[in-house]
Amino acid sequence: MPRKTSGGATRPPHRMSRKWTTWQDVLTEFILQKRAEGLAWRTLDDYEDHITRFFSRCHVEFADYEALRRAVLAYLAEPVAPATRNIRLSNLKIFFRWCVDNSYLPDNPCTGIKKSRDDGTVRHLSLEEVKQLLRQPDRSKYTGLRDYCMILLQLDTGIRPGEMCQLLPGDVNLEAREIYIRPGVAKTRIGRTLPFSPTTAAALARLLKVRPTWWSEKVPLFASEQGNPLTSWWWSKQFKKYSEQAGVRSSPYCLRHTAAIEFLRHGADAFSVQRMLGHTDLTMTKRYVNICLDDLKTVHDKASPVQALFTMDKRASRKLD
Repeated sequence: MPRKTSGGATRPPHRMSRKWTTWQDVLTEFILQKRAEGLAWRTLDDYEDHITRFFSRCHVEFADYEALRRAVLAYLAEPVAPATRNIRLSNLKIFFRWCVDNSYLPDNPCTGIKKSRDDGTVRHLSLEEVKQLLRQPDRSKYTGLRDYCMILLQLDTGIRPGEMCQLLPGDVNLEAREIYIRPGVAKTRIGRTLPFSPTTAAALARLLKVRPTWWSEKVPLFASEQGNPLTSWWWSKQFKKYSEQAGVRSSPYCLRHTAAIEFLRHGADAFSVQRMLGHTDLTMTKRYVNICLDDLKTVHDKASPVQALFTMDKRASRKLD
């Protein structure tokens, strides 16, 4: 009998996965279909990275559903941050739902697994911690200069790691000190232009100067020594290495959070920060505003003129006594 998909459509009875059907084969078909649907390259890269990481670490046969279910449970039980677990679950659930709808699996191994509760805490760095991070890359080498520029650019613009990894040299205007996030690269599919500081401009100019002349304009701004694209997953691992060397607990998204908070602390308004970060509304931006309001309360407690006035009166009355 035909069965209903999660969306209510009818699908044919499940066909048993043939012995030659591997997770690599299925993933290739999944990515191809999603590409045909017009999904952003960044989204496709995220799917490919997460699914590949799961199967590479769990070493489970795709055709063995029970083993696949146990592997999913073990993978999602690992002690990671709630946000990390939720991202893993979301990518796996979408992929396996597609597998069920296309009769590669009898059921979704992620069925019944709920997202972790995330308190939405924004983790940011002090400027001293950022200084420590910037000292780690060896700028005498191409790779070190590249990574130094990536840290600077994230801090200066709040750009998402996935967007940054897809920048092309033509997206950078050194004279105007701007980068353009193309719609196909932006997470929200809406392009935006981000200004950057003279310090970042000087670092990027140096990076472009040492860029091999035989690389085409299609080679990303930030590429491997062989001219291959980098991914946000790779940048997370690289950034973790620098964080451990600097003795700082951090991630690439901490730089994005730090950029937002420092801009607000130094007088930027919430709408400008929203546009810079590429948020579709103020919901996420408000988290940064609330942190800065907490800062303001601390400053106010220390510097309130009313508090100072009455403290002065108390001191004066003691002297009279």
